[in-house]
Amino acid sequence: MEDGGGTVIYVGKAANLRNRVRNYFSKTGDERPKVRFLVQQIANIKTILTDTEKEALLLENNLIKEHRPKYNVNLRDDKSFFSLRLNLSHPYPRLTLIRTQKIKADGAKYFGPYSSAHDARITLSLIRKLFPLRQCSDRQIATIRRPCLNCQMNRCMCPCTGTVDTAEYRRMVENVSLFLEGKNEELIRTLKKDMDTASEDLRFEEAARIRDCLYAVDRTLQRQNVSFFHFKDQDVFAILEEPRDTYVVEILSFKKGNLLSEQSYIIRNSTLEYHEILSSAIKQFYHNSSVVPPEIIVPRSLEGQEVVESWLSDIRGSRVIIKAATRGTNARLIKLAMKNAGMALEREEQKRQAANALDRLAGKLKLVTTLKLIECYDISNISGSEAVGGKIAFLEGKPLKAAYRKFRIRDFQDQNDPGMIHQVILRRIKHADNDPLGDLLIIDGGKSQLNAAVEALKSLHPDSRPPVISIAKARSPEEYDRIYEPNRKNHLNFAKGDSSLLAVMKIRDEAHRYAHSFHTDRRNKLAIRSILENVPGIGKRKSTTLLKTFGSLKSILEAGDEKLNNVPGISSNDIKRLREHFRENAAIVPKVGQDNF
Repeated sequence: MEDGGGTVIYVGKAANLRNRVRNYFSKTGDERPKVRFLVQQIANIKTILTDTEKEALLLENNLIKEHRPKYNVNLRDDKSFFSLRLNLSHPYPRLTLIRTQKIKADGAKYFGPYSSAHDARITLSLIRKLFPLRQCSDRQIATIRRPCLNCQMNRCMCPCTGTVDTAEYRRMVENVSLFLEGKNEELIRTLKKDMDTASEDLRFEEAARIRDCLYAVDRTLQRQNVSFFHFKDQDVFAILEEPRDTYVVEILSFKKGNLLSEQSYIIRNSTLEYHEILSSAIKQFYHNSSVVPPEIIVPRSLEGQEVVESWLSDIRGSRVIIKAATRGTNARLIKLAMKNAGMALEREEQKRQAANALDRLAGKLKLVTTLKLIECYDISNISGSEAVGGKIAFLEGKPLKAAYRKFRIRDFQDQNDPGMIHQVILRRIKHADNDPLGDLLIIDGGKSQLNAAVEALKSLHPDSRPPVISIAKARSPEEYDRIYEPNRKNHLNFAKGDSSLLAVMKIRDEAHRYAHSFHTDRRNKLAIRSILENVPGIGKRKSTTLLKTFGSLKSILEAGDEKLNNVPGISSNDIKRLREHFRENAAIVPKVGQDNF
């Protein structure tokens, strides 16, 4: 159905198109609110005939995805999703994190999609700890001349050396697939079998590696294996209906009873109804998906459920059942999904409040631009020693960790916070072409720090200078923090508890935490490096290399001679001196042994 401008405003399907369309325009026909709004705008109706209802369902999905009609449910926008890709065409497959809208038929294995990059990266990090897969790229492995650092630290089987058995590496890749597919029991059985086989064949080094992997997997599963009522592979769909024409579609995915992922979609539309949203959510969620569970739990039965089940069964390659939860375990799963939907709505409300606070701040500062990206800077030092600067960023009211930056302050012997701010802003400006400045810069400090930042920004063209303010802490508990603008004598007036003031304080506190943490690490690292440099034969270069490789003094002392010997530049004599020195000075180890870098 199209409006007067030729824009598609609704896509629908029916076994009998004549009756369906006539029902829209009949006075006693469809009385849904959506229909009343829809028929007022219809200028043209186009039809496409298909042979089966399943073909009609697929066509409906494709047309909705292409045209995004106003009166259809649009569960997903055009964003892509994170997946893990295992390239099986390479002799030594590598697990990588990718972002894509559609799984490609390229011979690789895909796992996901994951609801956030954070979840996907945690999974990738866990896999790399459990299984020594290669991490270097195809180009690196083709041109590398010596073993990489991961190889030297025993975090990789070292295919770059050309001495790794391809069959052994493939067995490990299969175990990675089992782990990501949630086949935990099968994975443990396979690892035990491979360990026994390697031991019988006198391949003791491989058997020891598999044994360590088995222990690590077992500990991980014990720590993460939280089961919810059952041991099935299934997805759970629930819809939370809220006032003001708001719906939350909540999807929980289970593997062997373990909750693997949670996704929420908020839909605001006064013309949609519950049964339409539920049906469209299922069809759009599995459109272009490679992973369909054998069982899908829903709060109510679907219209045309048999056709949807048949379509999902074709995607999966085996039967898929859609069950309406009425009581027992399934009803409890729906309740769990509803609880998560409520939390998603609460997060959305917090995001809206943050946006309102930033809009109020922009109004207070008389800015015409929307404050989406805000940067905040802080200096941390003790009487000028080991001075550092920190830059943090908030995007639409949330921390943007990828934009955080650390600065080591140069050429300052005494405490001079304004001068240090000036240096940090100048160094930040040098990267503005590749990393554009935020919509607002916040400086932690008073008018002197603000003036230093303004002076540094003068190196930019006036049209490209972002607005800048500073925030100084309250002088007494009865007062509130003060915000200063350039060329203004007094601070801005905010009511105590003003949302825009609280937003600036929250950003400032995060910048202070980040800079202070960096400064503490710098001081501790300097202290430990000086301790290492006191070891005969271990100078600045070797101590730095050891700390970069192992991360802490405790890890260095706990490492075996073989691992220490693999560190570039560290000889067997160096290891002997390290052991002897800390055996004679054991009292200093507990004081610094827990510090990590």
